[in-house]
Amino acid sequence: MRLLLVVLLLALTALYLTFGLRLGYMTLTPTYLWNATGENRYTFGVYDENQQVGVRGSCTVRSGKATFRLVSPGGTQIAGQVCPQGKWGLNVLGTGDAGRYRLTIELEHFTGMIDIEEARK
Repeated sequence: MRLLLVVLLLALTALYLTFGLRLGYMTLTPTYLWNATGENRYTFGVYDENQQVGVRGSCTVRSGKATFRLVSPGGTQIAGQVCPQGKWGLNVLGTGDAGRYRLTIELEHFTGMIDIEEARK
């Protein structure tokens, strides 16, 4: 049993030092992150012209940085926001042609909480 505990602690330490630890699912629940590095990508399908799509919510940052980018079906960034240290409201929305919009969240040694939900109009 002790060996299993040691192996588990070593695995958690390795995850923390490489990718970071993540607890939650980004667009469904508040997500707690510790030293998270990398990208999270989400796709939104839009079937009507000029429909607004994106995410709203908040991010509380203790260290690091999170960058939110919303890209149109044509590949152009139409909205974005950076969360440096502190508590921030998020409103990353864009309007345009019908198609698939991509939201990319870039994390750089991020420690804190992100609470977002899909927003459409």
